[in-house]
Amino acid sequence: MKKKRRIFILGFLAVGLCSGCSVVAHKIYSQQFGRVKEFSERGFHTYIMWDEIDQTKYPREEVRFHSGKNQLQGYIYGRENDKGLVVFSHGLGGTADGYFPMIMYFVDQGWRVFAFSNTGVSGSEGIDMRGLPQSAIDLDAALVYVSNSTTLGHLPLMLVGHSWGGFAVCAVLNYAHHVNAVVSFAAFNNGSKMFKEQGVAIAGLFYHLLSPQFWAIERVRFGSKMKLNAVDGINKANIPVMIVHCSTDKLISDKTTSIYAHRDAITNPKVEIVYLQGENAAGHEFVFGSKEMRAYRKAANENLQNYLTENSDASPIEWAKEFGFDKFKANELNGELMERINTFFNDAID
Repeated sequence: MKKKRRIFILGFLAVGLCSGCSVVAHKIYSQQFGRVKEFSERGFHTYIMWDEIDQTKYPREEVRFHSGKNQLQGYIYGRENDKGLVVFSHGLGGTADGYFPMIMYFVDQGWRVFAFSNTGVSGSEGIDMRGLPQSAIDLDAALVYVSNSTTLGHLPLMLVGHSWGGFAVCAVLNYAHHVNAVVSFAAFNNGSKMFKEQGVAIAGLFYHLLSPQFWAIERVRFGSKMKLNAVDGINKANIPVMIVHCSTDKLISDKTTSIYAHRDAITNPKVEIVYLQGENAAGHEFVFGSKEMRAYRKAANENLQNYLTENSDASPIEWAKEFGFDKFKANELNGELMERINTFFNDAID
């Protein structure tokens, strides 16, 4: 009888521990992929907004489409351009409005551009971003919208993505979409492995305690799509794909989780690897930025820190006005790299 009682107590404690771990895991997962506000709602930021550019030169049309039960918000730029359509997939924490220098560049080169916000981001519906596989799921929905559009569906199709979006533009190639070419910046290869690497780096052994719960969360949310893999998509599509990665990327390692780290598994002969080193290495967030941009940001940040130290009641917004912070200098693109990408896309439709 005593033995049965011990078994009951141990079983009860095990169930309690499992339940507690499940609650903690759900809370952590939800915090990691919480809803993202528009940049204008976040206070001071260094990104260029649409109301800060020449809207007469870069007018846009708002469009909406569904990804699952959620309606997503996107914008079409360069409506008169018919060379081809560039669909842009943003990074985690970014929005459809976060990459205006690149949007403007492609419009200036004669491309039409479609940029949208993923589930749980900015003007798109969703209580949160759901998880890393969601960017590919949302891009798949966006491409279905494009293919069904009488004004977009006939255009040659190029995909560009950064980080979370860089994974998406390659992973979506596992689906049956007619894509001409892809450029992926600073991307990871698999969402679950990326989440694990970050989790272990932050929480150590505690992550391993919760890993069964994290697996269950992703299984319920994504089913088999939790296994979406960028390299698999690249190989399956057999189309021109440019992988851009940086030696100084501290978020997505060039040795472990990145697509670049898995380059030996790529069998697609049309893949082009661009590995940025030395003075061209711009880290993760600004992998496509110029060296002048990095120098400007470094000087501005040092100035800001000194300003806030000397003026304890001041805000970054006040500093930006006094310093004359120039968002266009702070977001200048790597011209040589962008020209190479534009040529890459032109070659894909010749």
